[in-house]
Amino acid sequence: MARKPSSASHSDSGGNEELNLSPIMALLVILIPMLLAMFNFFEVKVQAVAAPKLGTGKTSKTDPDKKPLNLTVLISKQGFLIKQQDELTDAQEKPIPKDTFEIEVVEATGVTTKTAEDYDYPSLYNRLRAKKQRYPEETTINIAAEMDIPWHVIARTIDAARIELQDPSFEGRERMKKYMASEPVMKQSKKDIDGDGAVTDSDVEPVAMFPRVVFVVAED
Repeated sequence: MARKPSSASHSDSGGNEELNLSPIMALLVILIPMLLAMFNFFEVKVQAVAAPKLGTGKTSKTDPDKKPLNLTVLISKQGFLIKQQDELTDAQEKPIPKDTFEIEVVEATGVTTKTAEDYDYPSLYNRLRAKKQRYPEETTINIAAEMDIPWHVIARTIDAARIELQDPSFEGRERMKKYMASEPVMKQSKKDIDGDGAVTDSDVEPVAMFPRVVFVVAED
């Protein structure tokens, strides 16, 4: 005996009860803020660098008697090594090895302080600023790194070389914290920085130390 269409549809549906999505929504409400808190957000900067070159630089055509500084920072797994023109070096540069610092780490539970080994960027900055004071006309610095050096190490090395900071030097066990908190020295700019159509007192820019960065490939 054939069923009525209405009876067949009601018997096959099984009631069609709506799903209770409240537990799933509650779980998402908890997980999303936790996932966002676990991420570290970094400021993206555009760094002006030149194309890689081989070997050492050449003497300036305008002043053939003046030796180029050829200031170079070599990045290895052990730390930094600074080199320059042999004729302009009074003594052998000592390497800047990695050191152990107390750093602040952002975690899901908040900001915690941990001890970790890192490149000694404060000591590198101290050396480069002393070079700049001795050779104030120099604007170029060469950066060379081993093949497996992460890019973030190279980027922080460039940051240590390009901008002059308000603190003259960083010493002691707390030097990393002081270096990270130090602000750049600002000067009046000749360009319209804020985009208001005129150059005013509010148009300021950081004081450059070695603004022209060149990636180099060292020759054996």
